Amino acid sequence: MTANNVAVKTFRELEKLGVRTTEDYFKKLLEILAQTVTTWHSGSRVPLNDAIGSLVGSLLENRRKRKKILVVGNGGSAAIAIHTLFDYANAGGLNTLDFNSPAMLTCMANDYGYENVFARPVELFAKEDDILFAISSSGKSPNILKACEAARFRECYIVTFSGFNPDNPLRRLGDVNFYVPSNHYGFVEIAHQALVHCILDFFVERKN
Repeated sequence: MTANNVAVKTFRELEKLGVRTTEDYFKKLLEILAQTVTTWHSGSRVPLNDAIGSLVGSLLENRRKRKKILVVGNGGSAAIAIHTLFDYANAGGLNTLDFNSPAMLTCMANDYGYENVFARPVELFAKEDDILFAISSSGKSPNILKACEAARFRECYIVTFSGFNPDNPLRRLGDVNFYVPSNHYGFVEIAHQALVHCILDFFVERKN
C-alpha cells in the first residue's frame, strides 16, 4: 500500500465513523476510549479499573523483586514503546530494557529475520516475572506475536495492547489484554498511549 493509499484509507475510516469536524473527531475518540475491552488470558472480560488495578499490583511486585519491564512495537507503536520505557523508568523507578535501538534491530533482523527482532532479545535477556508490554494496532504483527511466545516460555507476565479486528491473535496471548475497538490507526494509537500513561499514573500513586 502506498503512502497515498494509507492516507485515503485513514480518511475513509473517519468518514465511516461519521467524523466530519474536529468536534466529531474528539467525541468519537472519547467514545472509543470508553469502549476499550479488557480480558484475562482465559478470554473472560474484566472491568478496565480492575484490570489496571491488578496490573499495578504486578508492577509493584516487579519493582520489589527488581525485575524488568520490556516493551515492543512497530512504527507508531515503537514510538509508544520507547516513550513507555523512559516514563516507567523515570517516573516509576522501574528497570526497563530497550529492544528498539537501530543497532539491535538491524542485528536481529540480519541474523534471525525481522519476525524475530524482538523474540530473540526476549530469549537472551528476559527472566521469570519480567513484564512484557506488547503493542500492535492490528494485533497481527508476526514479530510481536513471536515476542509474546518467547516471553511466555521465559515465564514473563504479558500485557497486550491491540485494535482493529476483535479476533486478532494478540488478544489471546496476554495475561491481561487491552483491546481498542476501532479500525482507525490514530484512535488506536492514541488509546494505547493513554492506557500506558493511565497504568503508570496509578502505579506512581500506589508506590509512594
